[in-house]
Amino acid sequence: MTFDAISDWLNERGYLTVRGKKFRGAHVHSILRKRLIKEELLKREYPPVWSDFSMEVVDNTISMSGFWFKK
Repeated sequence: MTFDAISDWLNERGYLTVRGKKFRGAHVHSILRKRLIKEELLKREYPPVWSDFSMEVVDNTISMSGFWFKK
């Protein structure tokens, strides 16, 4: 189907764009193009990267207890 044919099919069945308008062929083209780009990014394999990352968790409940203004 062409993009215009798909937009006609969507409009006939009452589908609206995110902004509440009727579909046009350009909308369909944009949606499909973005989906293909997203699928390519998700299929891409990235090499593993090891780093010296570490994280320390500190409980500031006691040290921050006098921080807020008292009533």
